[in-house]
Amino acid sequence: MYDTIEKPQEISLLERHGGQAATQGVGPDKGAASTARPPHAGPGAVAVDAAGGAAAQPGVRRVLVVDDNADAAQTVAMLLEVLGHEASIEYDPLQALACARERSFDAFVLDIGLPGMDGHELARQIRALPRAAGALFIALTGYGQQQDRDASKAAGFHYHFVKPADVDALAQALAKGTPA
Repeated sequence: MYDTIEKPQEISLLERHGGQAATQGVGPDKGAASTARPPHAGPGAVAVDAAGGAAAQPGVRRVLVVDDNADAAQTVAMLLEVLGHEASIEYDPLQALACARERSFDAFVLDIGLPGMDGHELARQIRALPRAAGALFIALTGYGQQQDRDASKAAGFHYHFVKPADVDALAQALAKGTPA
């Protein structure tokens, strides 16, 4: 008989947003098995666009997450996907810029403390791309002083969140889009 183990925070977050999750121990000293079902409409619900990529459903945003900390980037991308968004990850600002030149995104979630090119400069360069016209820019950073918020605003960010970001606030920012 397997024991049910306590739910990690990510699972309760998933359930809070309409998904389903189950975690069970698989036996003594054998770890646990988790099953997660995001709050999507189900298999086959994502349409495919003419270029062969997944087209966003109404209200779904294509989001590029850029953070040199792989764990942080993957966690944010996972949370975005739980919220029903399509998330891509880049760990290097130059790779992120190349990705933004090749693909269209509705939103960018950028760390500020990136190596080689900080998030402010990355935001400025991405904002200059025709593909990024009208995109939402969110700073997600460890920098939270007023001068940091002012610098983000000057670089063209619409929102500035300090890590770890409040998931509901991040979800609301994505739902609202660019402020008028």
